[in-house]
Amino acid sequence: MTSLNPRSETVLKFLVESYLQEGEPVASRALALRFPNPVSSATIRNVLADLEEAELVAQPHTSAGRVPTERAYRYYVDHWMRPQAPTPDVGSKLSAAFEGLDQDPDGWLRHASRVLSEVMGGVCIALPVRLATSALVRLEFVPLGSHRLVAVWVGSTGEVEHQVIENTLGFDAATLTELGNFATAHFQGRTLAAMRHSLLETLRGQADEARQVRLRLAELAERMAKEESPEDSHLVVSGLRELLRRPEFEDSKRFREIIEAFEEHGHLARLLNAFAEASSDEVMLLLGSENPYFPDIPLATAMRTVAPPGHDPAVFAFLGPLRLDYAKVVGGLAWWSRQLIQSRRPNRP
Repeated sequence: MTSLNPRSETVLKFLVESYLQEGEPVASRALALRFPNPVSSATIRNVLADLEEAELVAQPHTSAGRVPTERAYRYYVDHWMRPQAPTPDVGSKLSAAFEGLDQDPDGWLRHASRVLSEVMGGVCIALPVRLATSALVRLEFVPLGSHRLVAVWVGSTGEVEHQVIENTLGFDAATLTELGNFATAHFQGRTLAAMRHSLLETLRGQADEARQVRLRLAELAERMAKEESPEDSHLVVSGLRELLRRPEFEDSKRFREIIEAFEEHGHLARLLNAFAEASSDEVMLLLGSENPYFPDIPLATAMRTVAPPGHDPAVFAFLGPLRLDYAKVVGGLAWWSRQLIQSRRPNRP
């Protein structure tokens, strides 16, 4: 990211804050008036020219003011954005998303997604997360005839996942037992992705006797990863109309792009699954092209994986326009996830 001098930083910060609030291109005169010390509009225009060269601001029309670019939003978020806890009123509305978790986890996922969408004013996507964030305790492979097998993954919080995968290399029961024991002994505490990465790294240049075991296990891990791609039926999408009401998406072409993007549930599921582990400790924020599944759509994506005690983890993603109240959204999602985990923690004597 470009390094800015203090004056350029001040101009950029004022410009982003003004655009976030007003939604209109910001003129140099308006920026000059915000400075505590007198600064001429000519000086501001020179600074804006430098920021434009650095691709931090853009001018929609020749006579218009400037608007922040995706790079400017990233600079703003990294340097100045401070997550804000929700007000008591908003917190009360967000807390309504906790209802129903103990009765119907699938129904709760839909309910929580709808509440987050309505309270924060955008699209909320939710997906149960299984092997993506589960830490291995034990792995077993059981043959199903000659062409298929069941992979049984026992995770650190007691979750047990079963996957039926193709046994393309025809591993017999003894080999499958050996592979499960090897994985359990060498990869406890790692996710499926971490196990695959370690296997691939170890295989490079390795010529010892364990290579064949690792090769076989890598083949099965690859198939498990492919089968782990969540089915569309597990994906929950709420609040698309909230996004389409925003002025950024009133253009008919952009409207169609949004509709088509959210109809691709496979892309949405892969997005959530890909960043589930990275968002397991804090809210992760992707801006515009940083989202590898929708790089051409100007969206901000805030993601958080939650794992209430006694329940399978789930990943939630809030999507809105780049002109977003980042402090409110990131702070609200972080607060909500903490409250959810704490509210479901077993009582201790």
